[in-house]
Amino acid sequence: MKATDPLGSDSLFQSAFEFAAIGMALVSVEGKWLRVNRSICEITGYSEADLLARTFQDITHPDDLDQDLENVRKMLAGEIDTYQMEKRYYHKNGSIVWILLSVSLVRTKSGEPLFFISQIQDITRQKENAEQLARAAAEIKSLQKRLLKICTWTKRIQVDGKWIPIDEFLTRNLHLKLTPGTSIQGGPISGDK
Repeated sequence: MKATDPLGSDSLFQSAFEFAAIGMALVSVEGKWLRVNRSICEITGYSEADLLARTFQDITHPDDLDQDLENVRKMLAGEIDTYQMEKRYYHKNGSIVWILLSVSLVRTKSGEPLFFISQIQDITRQKENAEQLARAAAEIKSLQKRLLKICTWTKRIQVDGKWIPIDEFLTRNLHLKLTPGTSIQGGPISGDK
């Protein structure tokens, strides 16, 4: 009598697929969703039935579709084995969802393409945080430039109730260095020769 796996390999795969913390999907070579897990349904807002009635192209943002299709073409041609890219999906409610997509291709023993395995991670929050940081950095840079323009007209600045030389403040706090007779752009101040 042959020993059997108490979980069964099919059952184990089914559970790993369905309960994965990231979106998992099997996709036909034409782009039709063949099988999806709960996580991808949560990421996109679509039910399993909704997704199975669509293709990945239907929910991919048009600005990201050409790159995705080019990667698919390269995989089918055997030029690449896998690919990973950031792209946007349209959520069922119309909002944009940023994802990190990782794709591999399953082939028959003779090498014919069968289907894609896609792993999908929601990175919307990270993208939003990066945009906020970029905006904040641009604002800080703008404020530094304006402060430097103001500071070039004075010799001292008050910091924590204490007056310090402006060049000391700029060097210590903003990591900037003024040279006599120069403006923020580094050129001579008008009237200087």
